[in-house]
Amino acid sequence: MSASVLEMLDRRVLGALRFVDCLGAPVRSQLAIAAPEGVVVWRKPSGVVVIAAAPGLAAHAGAFLAPAAPAPGSVRLDLDVRPADAGLDARRVRLSLPRDADPARAEAADSLFRAQDVTLLPAPGARPAGMAALLYVTIVRAADGRRIENALVRFRPDGGRPVARARSDAAGTALLVVPGVPLASPGAGAVVTHALGGVLDAIADPALARFHAEEEIGAARRRQAARRRDFLDPDEVEARLGDAAMPAGRAGVIAGRALSATISWSPP
Repeated sequence: MSASVLEMLDRRVLGALRFVDCLGAPVRSQLAIAAPEGVVVWRKPSGVVVIAAAPGLAAHAGAFLAPAAPAPGSVRLDLDVRPADAGLDARRVRLSLPRDADPARAEAADSLFRAQDVTLLPAPGARPAGMAALLYVTIVRAADGRRIENALVRFRPDGGRPVARARSDAAGTALLVVPGVPLASPGAGAVVTHALGGVLDAIADPALARFHAEEEIGAARRRQAARRRDFLDPDEVEARLGDAAMPAGRAGVIAGRALSATISWSPP
C-alpha cells in the first residue's frame, strides 16, 4: 500500500494587484507581466496578481512576524503589464514594498492585506458598451504637426465627475471613455441632458514622448506592438507633471456617441 506525502510550505506574499478597466470592471483577460530579475509573480483564479518574491525581500516572504528591515515602502518595484485584450492599454505599474503587515491597519491603502487597485486605460481600439461617451483625441506637436506618442490625455468633466484618462498611441490618438453622462438638472422642471462639457488637456514628458511624422506612423505602430517593457506609468506622469498639463481647453461629450478633438501641444 502506498502513501502520499504532502509538504506544506508557509510563505507570506509581498503584495497583490487588482486590475480594473476605466469603468471599474475587473480585468479578466490574460496579462503579460515583465518584471525585473528575481521577481516572482503569479495570477490567482480571481484575477488578482500576487507578488511572491523580490530581490532584497526574502526575509519578508519567509517570515510571518514582520522583519525589521527594510522599512515598509522603501523598495520600489516596477512591473510592465501588457493585456491580451486589444481594447486595454499597456502600462507600467509601480509598487512600494514591503507592504505594511500590521493587521490593525488592514484597511489602509498600503496594507499587505489589501490588493492595490490598478486601472488599465482604454486603447483606441476599445469598444465600450452602453451609454458611455467616447472622445477620440489626436495630439500633435504645434511646431511641426508630428503625432505625439506616449502623452497622457485627460478630460475633466464639469460637476466634479471622475476624470477620464488615456495614453496616446503611435498615431497620436487617445480614446477617452466617459461613463454615465446623462444628467438630470436639479429643481423644478428638471430635464435630462445627454451632453457634458469639461476641460481637455494633455501631459507630455519630452523624455518619454515619441514624435512621428505621418510617413513614420506605420513603423511606429509595429515597434509599439512588439514592445514588452518600458511602458508609460500614467500615475507617475500625472503625479509629477499634472500641474503643468497643457493646453487646457473646453470640450464636450455626448452619451452613446463618439466625438473627436485635436490638441496642439508645445513644450512647456
